[in-house]
Order: sequence, then C-alpha cells, then structure tokens
Amino acid sequence: MRKTFLYGTLILVLVLVLSFLYIALKTFSKETVQSVLSLKRRYLLLSLFLLFLYHTFDNLRLFFLSRAVGLRYSLLYGYVMSFVNTFGATVTPAHIGGEAAAVYMLLRKGASLHKVMSIVTMKAVSGGVFFLLCLPLLVYYLHEHPAEAVRVLKVLGAVLFVSVSVYFAFDLLVRRNLRRADLRKFRESLKRYVNYLRIFGYKRKGYLFLSILSSLLLYACFLLFAPVLVLSFGAEADFVKLVFDQIVLLYALFISPTPGGSGVGEIGGLAVFRGHLQPYEIGVFVILWRVISQYMSAFIGGVLFLVCLLKDLRR
Repeated sequence: MRKTFLYGTLILVLVLVLSFLYIALKTFSKETVQSVLSLKRRYLLLSLFLLFLYHTFDNLRLFFLSRAVGLRYSLLYGYVMSFVNTFGATVTPAHIGGEAAAVYMLLRKGASLHKVMSIVTMKAVSGGVFFLLCLPLLVYYLHEHPAEAVRVLKVLGAVLFVSVSVYFAFDLLVRRNLRRADLRKFRESLKRYVNYLRIFGYKRKGYLFLSILSSLLLYACFLLFAPVLVLSFGAEADFVKLVFDQIVLLYALFISPTPGGSGVGEIGGLAVFRGHLQPYEIGVFVILWRVISQYMSAFIGGVLFLVCLLKDLRR
C-alpha cells in the first residue's frame, strides 16, 4: 500500500502540473488577476465550512457502521481517518485507495480484518446509494448528449473488463497456489466476513440507514462547492444547472483511470462550468474548485497518513 500511494502521489503531481499549466495557458489573461483579487471572501469561507461538513458526514457514515459491529474510536480519530481516506482516494485510480486507507486506519484500532472489511464494504454500499439515485439524471443527460454517452460507455466497458479479469485471475491464483489448509482458512475468514455483513441486514438496519443518510448529505455538500464558488466571483449561480452538470462530472471522476480523477476533473471542469463564468474566470474557478473540494483535504490527509505510518513503524 505504501508503494502504491507513493507512486500514485508522483503520478498525481505530474498530471496536476500538466493540467494546471494547460488551464493557465488556455484561460489566464490580465482580467484573470483582477477577478482573483475581487473574490468575495465570505463565499470562500462558506466553501471551507462546506468542506468541514463534508468531512463531518464522511466521519459519521463510518462511525455509525463501526458502532454497529462494536468497533469504537473517538470522533476526532474519525476526522483524521476521513482526511487519510481522501488522500488514499486521491492518489489511486477510481478512488479505490480510499477503501484501502480506511482498512488500514480501522485495523490500527485493533479490529479483526473480516470485521474491518465488512465495515468498509458497507461504507461503499452507503456511498453507492447516491450514485444509484442519481442514475436517472445521468441517463437523461447522456440521452440529451449522445456523444458523451459513447465516451462514458467506453470507459464503463473498460472498467468492467478489467474488473472481471482481475476477479478471474484472483480466483485462479487462489485455487492454484493455496494449500488445502490455507484454502480452508480463507473460506473460514470469508464466512466470518459474510456473517458481519448479515448483521447490517437484520440487526443493525438503523446504523446502516444513518450511514446512507450521511453519505447522501456528504455528496450534497460536494455538489454545493461549485455554486458557492461561482458566487465568490460575483456571478449569479444557477444552482439547479450547476448541480445537474456536476453529477455527470462526478461519475466521470469516480471511474477515472487517473489518480483521484486528476486531469479529468480539471479539463472536464472547463467544459462543464464554461457557461457559468467569463472565459478569463473559468480557469481560476476550476483550479479553486478542485483544490477546495479535493486536493486540500488530500494534502492534509497525506500528512496525517505519514504521521500514523511513522508512529506504527516505531512500535
């Protein structure tokens, strides 16, 4: 995991430098400097408050799931975990590192692996509810923009192909290389893992509901970043259209093969938000939107992850 995060961070920095350079060359002008100096601070502060709420709901959704299976930790540790998870998600393709980081942070509290895996699985399920609810909006948008539909379907097809290939490769590897005793141990661990998943279905439904609600509020906060930042430029924000446009971009970010959707978020942001601001403002807006909505948290999470890692290595 450490090497994966290291390589992912290097790739992320490279892609970001190239993306930000492209944005600067394409959109920056003399008016850009004036627009930055004229930003309304109260809306910038509001966007930071939204960031706090975002991590609060991210903290709570994992907090509820952990309580459901008897795993206890402080809310402060939950905030640390939220930032670290954001770092993991940002330096890996399709945000998969966020789940790996969550496993690492929960294991640090002394929980068994199958218990932790059940918590992280249900966290993914609770987050998936948002994307399931928004699927009709995505279908409608793609119907109205068929060219975009073809691109998204190609990406989804590639992701599906890779996922199926990895599954069969893992299954083949397990069957060939594990001894019977190891395979029996693996099946026993899998059985315990499934038993914990069943707990959420018939004993801890209330905790799962609270986790799903927290996930929905989390993404609601994310979708409010852009409207609030548009207001900081003194423009009139069409909240409905901005939220609608972001949903499509959000799907693209979460299936992007680049770390944290880097490059996709920046270049895609130029296309999505260009109708809401002046041409000389759009580049700064996209950079500001990406920094506040993701990269700032990822940087803080990277520092906290390093601190946790160094503490564990000293033990």
